Amino acid sequence: MTAFQIVPAGPGDMAKIAPLVAEMLAFYGTPMPVGQAEFATILEQDGPAGAGKYDCLIAWAPSEEQPTALGFAMYSTVYEAAFVGDGIFLRDIYVTQEARGKRVGKALMTHLAQTCLDQGYRRIDWHADRLDLHARAFYELIAPDSFKLNRLSYRVEGDALKALASHLI
Repeated sequence: MTAFQIVPAGPGDMAKIAPLVAEMLAFYGTPMPVGQAEFATILEQDGPAGAGKYDCLIAWAPSEEQPTALGFAMYSTVYEAAFVGDGIFLRDIYVTQEARGKRVGKALMTHLAQTCLDQGYRRIDWHADRLDLHARAFYELIAPDSFKLNRLSYRVEGDALKALASHLI
């Protein structure tokens, strides 16, 4: 595998890479939220060619029959009051086991950075699993000063989200 291309997701692409997203979930030990067919449908409906709830870059290996997805980067635009402008929040980046070490992840991040610049955005933010040392080593190559941010990530979901919402007056 020496050649691949990075392109923004288009109509039908999210359904095509749904198995890759499922592979990522399995890699992190996250159960599928719904069945595979419904998952593919929801990704397509919510994605760039649908409701636009997120954007996605896909790394494709060319093929005469059908291109093979090697990886993806799912992201959303976020407004940052601190600099009165937009940025990108990288929600998920994943490269197949077979494509790791072949610069696919770096190419996805490079294209994401170019997307930022093209749109006039000032930065890319993302989180990393503190125990995923391989991912952290990769991210340290891209953003070596990240730990100087002194930030923590928080999440409220499920019953805790319902409990928090019930405190509304």
